Amino acid sequence: MADTPGLQQDEFHKKSIATQIKNHVDPVTAVLVLVNGTVPRITAGTHYVLSTLSAIFTDTPARRVAFLLTNVNNPLYTNFSKDTVPDALKEAPEFLLNNPIALQRKYLNLKDNPDMKKRSPEFREAVKAGEQEALEMLVDLFDWLDDIEPRPTTEDVPLDQKH
Repeated sequence: MADTPGLQQDEFHKKSIATQIKNHVDPVTAVLVLVNGTVPRITAGTHYVLSTLSAIFTDTPARRVAFLLTNVNNPLYTNFSKDTVPDALKEAPEFLLNNPIALQRKYLNLKDNPDMKKRSPEFREAVKAGEQEALEMLVDLFDWLDDIEPRPTTEDVPLDQKH
């Protein structure tokens, strides 16, 4: 959805998604929206997609939709503002993830650099801390998912019938 060719392409995508859900997905437990946590505002296209999600989950959409904010490991570094999401999703949970794989790659590139060699132990500790934080976030995410009852897709409004 929110494809650059326009609303006609969006309608095609919504119908395709609705068909795939109807034909291949029995229960829908939740939707996880990946967002760059360093960007303060969502685009108009993203707002449109989130509004559509709100329409699909007519029973408390904030209970079934969560945001996974990437590139941040703690709320102090988050620029994403809930003021930019539809009202129905303002209370949706947020999970933070600073990609530990990317941290590890950066560490491996820097550890043998002569200018960075003396900081290698500090960088290694930062990578380990990032891995631990990611694991703790995953536990929180799975705990959130465990608390949600899956619901048959037949109870939800098809994507092609509600905007």
